[in-house]
Amino acid sequence: ALIDSTLVFRYVNETFPEFMAKLKEHGARYVRTIPAEDDQTSPIGRSYFNTYQVKTKEELIEKLDNIDDLRYEWQEDGSIRITSEPIPAIKMISEYQNNSVFQYTFHNSVIAAFVGWEDSRNDRTQAVKFGNDESMPQDVLNSIAAFMEHHKVSYKWKKGDIFALDNRLVMHSRNSFTGPRKVYASMWG
Repeated sequence: ALIDSTLVFRYVNETFPEFMAKLKEHGARYVRTIPAEDDQTSPIGRSYFNTYQVKTKEELIEKLDNIDDLRYEWQEDGSIRITSEPIPAIKMISEYQNNSVFQYTFHNSVIAAFVGWEDSRNDRTQAVKFGNDESMPQDVLNSIAAFMEHHKVSYKWKKGDIFALDNRLVMHSRNSFTGPRKVYASMWG
């Protein structure tokens, strides 16, 4: 599923200007609890070893301690709850393929976390907040999610299909599927 990030930005900016002002000023924090082992039943899926590409807890702690304003707390079951540093949720894209575009984009991680980070360790309604630690209004997040669902374009993939997209201008998601799947990704630019 694909949607134009600038379309989402315009909807949020026009419909929820106070929400947008807070996103611009404070960014977003993401809260997730990650286990020591991959969990295929979780939409988050990866262990903290894979997520942070470390081999030991000590390496993880060193890496996390070097990220300003990131917070973490070990859980009784050995998982770790991580609250990210404030991350921009609105970005100005000034150039695309050597052309000036000057478009604001809305990053779907806000909605992806709110809609999708639900499992035995995570409550999706607590997965994202403003960078100043203020809760984001769930009615606003639900409205943005509904807008995105209504305006997305979905494609049925066939073997050999290739998509090329600029992740700064286009949001993408994965719908549920059955059976095996293999996807290769190349990130460059």
